[in-house]
Amino acid sequence: MGSADGRFSPELGARVFLVEDNREHAFIAVTVINQLLGEDSEVVVAESADDAIGLIEQFTEQDHPDLLLVDLRLPQNGGFAVLNAARANRACAKIPALVITSSLYDHDIARSYELGADAVLCKPLSRANLREELVRLGKLPPDESSPNLVRRH
Repeated sequence: MGSADGRFSPELGARVFLVEDNREHAFIAVTVINQLLGEDSEVVVAESADDAIGLIEQFTEQDHPDLLLVDLRLPQNGGFAVLNAARANRACAKIPALVITSSLYDHDIARSYELGADAVLCKPLSRANLREELVRLGKLPPDESSPNLVRRH
């Protein structure tokens, strides 16, 4: 999925691995992903750190998600374990990993970045915040109609 240039395309969709133990937050995240990345996106949801780590171990260079979204505050610091497992797996090491959290603790945010998170987003996940980070990571094109976009001629 995704385009040849590595960007996500609503026409092609994206393969997203979502790790979220709260079903309401998972529903919101899946809705946001489908709105932003297209209805053809495939979203694989793991509800626990153990399930997520088991799936991560099965990913290969040819069969892996395009994007990883991890709830930081899984039971027993599970979000950190999932992020660590993803970055230790060769197939997932370069996949954009975004942490979603309700934690406002600076040490949680800092540790997320230390473990290889590309961004930390506040819960519940919003379309605007996810889009902003994917544009920043080069996975979506900038919104040409954005009033904050500086155009060069």
